[in-house]
Amino acid sequence: MNYKELKSNIKKDSLYNFIILYGDEIFLIDDAVKSICDRYLSQDFKEMNYTKFEKIEDSFNDFFENITTFPFMSDKKVILVNESDFMTSTGSLNKAYEDKLIALLGSDVNTSIVMFLLKGKKPDTRKKIVKIFKDNNSIYEIKRLDESELISWIIESFKAKGLKISSSNANYIALNCGYLDYETVINLYDVNNEIHKLYSYAMDKGEVTRDDIDLLLTKSLDSNIFKLVDYICEGKKHKANSMLQDMLQNGAAEQFIIHMIARQYRMIYEYQILTQKGYSMNQIMDTMKIKKFIASKLSNIARTISIERTEYIIEQLLDIDRKIKTGFIDKSVGLDIICNSF
Repeated sequence: MNYKELKSNIKKDSLYNFIILYGDEIFLIDDAVKSICDRYLSQDFKEMNYTKFEKIEDSFNDFFENITTFPFMSDKKVILVNESDFMTSTGSLNKAYEDKLIALLGSDVNTSIVMFLLKGKKPDTRKKIVKIFKDNNSIYEIKRLDESELISWIIESFKAKGLKISSSNANYIALNCGYLDYETVINLYDVNNEIHKLYSYAMDKGEVTRDDIDLLLTKSLDSNIFKLVDYICEGKKHKANSMLQDMLQNGAAEQFIIHMIARQYRMIYEYQILTQKGYSMNQIMDTMKIKKFIASKLSNIARTISIERTEYIIEQLLDIDRKIKTGFIDKSVGLDIICNSF
């Protein structure tokens, strides 16, 4: 089951009383918890009917009692277990407690919605207790959004704030905010912060423009590295140096920029090798474990540079890295060579 199915089940009041929420998109997991609380808890009696446990291993009796007691002036109470590691392959629960919980799962207790969270982890479906959740269709995987989902989410987020944004501008934010970058640590909380920043600036105008985005959006390092490599490959030295100065002024470390440029060329090289072998775009994406957005950018750059040229640049980057680490040249000199001599 996925996030959309979860939201639909909340709306239809068709949730099983015990559910597992797991996945990498913490913002959406937290949003799902909020939606469940909003659906089942009256604000007047929320404090009486909502209980949060970090874990249940050391407080199982309190947890059990909470589930089996009636809610106060409400049809349901909501119970949250924030860290449910005993559901994973590496965690465990006291056997007596596990048996008691399994008995609860099979009982007719229906006065509580109990949520077990696994942020950045996944349940072990081989475990007896997890199989019960699976049989009841009550395991929800909350994945990171893909490109089209992110664009729609950005549009809807502005709409909820009463602000318009065009599809092209939402797409521009999606491709430059870092969420879709390779091995990114950017999540929807970060994107939401960018949306709030743009909303605060443009709220009186009624619509977010490209100028607003260029002025305020914190562009990801990956996005800037792609652009920098573009300029280097195209021989646009002035633009490459201007981009580099912007990155340095925004706090990016020189050695890290060199590392990122080298990584980018290695990805270009891998893309070129796979293309040479006759791989399709989808096969390349699967092999390199990258999204379409990244594959398209690599494709655009790969068309402007030969595979032999890429090999040469990678060798030069390794040599520059060696010279910096041995003190033969300074980092800034290394960056200058990269931007002006390739």
